Amino acid sequence: MHIHGIVMSATLKDDPSHAEQVELELAVQGVGAGQPRRIVVPMSVLIANPDIDPEGIKGHAFQAKVEQEAGGGRWVVSKIAFASGRVLRPDPS
Repeated sequence: MHIHGIVMSATLKDDPSHAEQVELELAVQGVGAGQPRRIVVPMSVLIANPDIDPEGIKGHAFQAKVEQEAGGGRWVVSKIAFASGRVLRPDPS
């Protein structure tokens, strides 16, 4: 599934299926009806895209290709791109 929206938060977490790896969990807004509001960027995608900065993507637009894990679990990203330059939703602090 192809989705796009705005990153509301980005959190590095331990990958529950691989104890030695981390993943990036994104809370997103602006996706279509029936689309996921939380997506997971696995370590393999993070390594392939070293320019992804968890602290710098909040408020930026994104587009991603995601698939739901077997059994109706999490939505996992296979490709993702973030808008550069202008932040669509600046941090209110």
